[in-house]
Amino acid sequence: MLGTVTAFMAILMVLALRNLAKAALMPVYAVRDIHRGRYVRGLVLLSCSGLAAWSIWAMTHTARPTAAPVAAVMYTG
Repeated sequence: MLGTVTAFMAILMVLALRNLAKAALMPVYAVRDIHRGRYVRGLVLLSCSGLAAWSIWAMTHTARPTAAPVAAVMYTG
């Protein structure tokens, strides 16, 4: 039973890594397609990769938390 679960998890890990590699190489595929004359497909891939990069950046660079009032920081209760 444990071997079956381990094998299943290993398969899921391989599939996840494949998808991650495809996503990381999307700009490369886009430039290749544009170079080969497939402009629409290349520009769509390039815009998708740009949108993905922007959304990841927006999620990781959220606004700074607002500062607490000085009285609340100084209060020792």
